[in-house]
Amino acid sequence: MKLSAVTGVLLGTLMISSPATAGWFDSLTSKEETKPQVIQTQNNDLVGSVMSQLGLNQAQAEGGLGSLFSLAQSTLGSDDFGPIAGAIPNMDSLLSAAPVLDGDSGLSGLLSQAGDLGASLQGGAQIYDAFEKLGISKELAVPMIEIVKGYLDANAGSGTTDLLIQGLGAIL
Repeated sequence: MKLSAVTGVLLGTLMISSPATAGWFDSLTSKEETKPQVIQTQNNDLVGSVMSQLGLNQAQAEGGLGSLFSLAQSTLGSDDFGPIAGAIPNMDSLLSAAPVLDGDSGLSGLLSQAGDLGASLQGGAQIYDAFEKLGISKELAVPMIEIVKGYLDANAGSGTTDLLIQGLGAIL
């Protein structure tokens, strides 16, 4: 009995003499919530959508998008491409992510030697060559375009999606 009486006195003394700060017990039992930090890039929504929906890595998604935008830019010219470029954050980095193609090789190289008919088909062949270089199936070109169209419909002014379709007419 002596031990339990002494223990009771000690506990009572500790409780009375310790400062009344709530939280010391809580800190022992609570788990601190930490939220993962997400680093977002400016074009995260579009690139992320392409990655998740098509099963591509970031380099493939950015390179594929850059290839599509390069074709649209060369087809439309700078003035008509402006609304598309304005609707896609960080467009310059996407354009620079497109792989550099050798003009004499691949399907686009063959078509460049086929005269006027070849020239009209060359844009689509360049996309397929770029996709091949990136390790992307050419069958993913149209689904990627659909994702871009959806993005433009949600984030750009009216008519911007129509400009994209016009610029990518060689593969649509």
